[in-house]
Formats: sequence, structure tokens, C-alpha cells
Amino acid sequence: MNRRAFLSAMTGSLLTAPLAAEAQQAGKVYRIGVLSSRRTPTYMTPFAEGLRELGWAEGRDFTLEYRFSGDTPEGAPTAARELATQKVDVIVTIATGNAVAAMRATTEIPIVMLASGYPVEVGLVKSYARPGGNVTGNSIYAGTELFGKHVEILKTLLPRMRRLAVLWGWVPPFAYVGEGELALDELKRAANAVDVGLHVRETHRVEDVESALEAIPRTHADALYVSGSPVHQRTATRIMEFARRQRLPTMTDSPALFPAGIMITYSANPATLARQAAAFVDRILRGARPAELPIERPPKFDLVINLKTAKTLGLRIPQSLLQRADQVIE
Repeated sequence: MNRRAFLSAMTGSLLTAPLAAEAQQAGKVYRIGVLSSRRTPTYMTPFAEGLRELGWAEGRDFTLEYRFSGDTPEGAPTAARELATQKVDVIVTIATGNAVAAMRATTEIPIVMLASGYPVEVGLVKSYARPGGNVTGNSIYAGTELFGKHVEILKTLLPRMRRLAVLWGWVPPFAYVGEGELALDELKRAANAVDVGLHVRETHRVEDVESALEAIPRTHADALYVSGSPVHQRTATRIMEFARRQRLPTMTDSPALFPAGIMITYSANPATLARQAAAFVDRILRGARPAELPIERPPKFDLVINLKTAKTLGLRIPQSLLQRADQVIE
């Protein structure tokens, strides 16, 4: 074979190799398992849209198979085992506790964390740059100083704030052992730095919320911080009724609480996280290994201010905060 024929043959083989790989998967419908506490359209709708934008059509190229862990620690392992037994092609998890359950259920199926807290600290991955196992995806809290920013925003809103009441609902499977302590330590450090005392009430169950609210007036708090746990999502209306009656400005780290009328939300954008997760799934289905896909953090956090809630409290939002806001609800 002469040189020209050899080069021609090599070029042809290089061009047809990826086509052959594509053809090998032609007609395959990938099954993507989704493990969350409940249905979460704020995440899963943009996740499916993200896959569609990357060339995957639901029904033709992939199906979503949901399993729900509920609000109890026992639910996550059972739901994760069901997905592992069915040998789905990839598992997408929402919340760290669900990711841990999935990892314990399988070391072979790739796992993509759509939303997680501190994956290195709880042992999900070896490092953020090189996860090293079958788990990769997003981390919302690690390295972001998110909880410190919450204190900073509240201090800008209320320069004379001296006491901050906190409803803290970090419970499995929403969180994993130790995560709540890591986040709360960050919140405490930030509060101590500006001489603000924290009055923390832990709410592990829905029944805990009422007694926690009853204790807040005795703390003479200037504001109320509500962590974005499932417990608080289920009791958001009651919490906001209490805050309005007590004339307490409210803040959270979860957009899921915003519809109830919480005053300030500073959080990762669910649609952005979902599209980042879709990009992870896209790369994995095309052959990438989770062990080599670095953990990603949110590119930015959204500040949303509810002026209507502020007005009911007779509170004026500083112009500096309004200018920083990504969204202002009139």
C-alpha cells in the first residue's frame, strides 16, 4: 500500500470509528434513575430540558425512573436499592443523604449529584478535582461560604441586628451525618464575626416546628433564619404566619420556601444546577468516567427579595441590596 492509500485508509478509519460507536448505541433507550425525597419539578423539568438541548429526546433516547425516599432516614436506602437492582444506566440524586444511599447501593452505576452539600467531607468523593469513584456532580455549599453570606445580607438589611433566631432542619435523607454541623458552624462563625448571637432551634420533625416557634419570642430576636429542609417546606405557611405576627424579617437558603412569602432568599438557582447535572449525565452516557469528572459548584447564587413581605413589616430595603438582587417581587 502506498503512502497516499495508507493515509486515506487511516483517515477513513478515524472518521468511521466514532460513527461505529454511535451506531452501536443506535436505538438504545437509556434509563436514568432519579432519587429524591419527593417530586421536584423545579429541578427535573430543567434537567430534562438540559438533556434535550444536548441532543437527547425523552422517550426516544432516555426515560426517567423515579424513586422517592420521603422524609425518613429509612426511605433512602430502600429506594436506592430498587434503582440499583433495576440496573439503570445512571442515578441522579437530590440531597446528600440520597447520594450516600445510592453510593452504598452500588459501586458500579454512575451517580450524578444534582444537589449536594459537602461530598468530600462526608466521604462521597475523594476530592473535588478527582472524585475517584462512581460519584460526581454538584456541591452547593463546600467552599462557597454561603451561610456567611446570609449573615452579611441580614446585617446589611438590619445594621443593628444583635440576635438571630434560627430554625435548623438538617435531617436525613435531606442531609447526611455531620453536614448540618458543618453548615451551622459556618453560620455561627459569620454571626460571631459581627457580634450577632444565634438562638438555634433544631427541627427534626414537623411536630418540632410549633414548639420552636413558641420559644422564639423569648429570645428577642431581630430576624428569623429558616434552613431549607423538607420539614420547613412542609410547614412554610405556618412559619411565615408566625414571622408576620412577630414582625420578624425572614431569610432562607432555599427557593422552595419563597412561595410562602419569605422575605429574602439567597441560594443556588435550581435550573442552573439541573442543567449542570444534565451535562454530567450527557458526558457519562457518551463514555466519560465519573471518577475523572471534577465536582462543580454553582457559578453564582441568586438574591431574591420580596418587597411585598418587607412592606407588611414596615421595613425599607436598602438600595445597596436592591441593586444586588437578581429578582425583586413587588
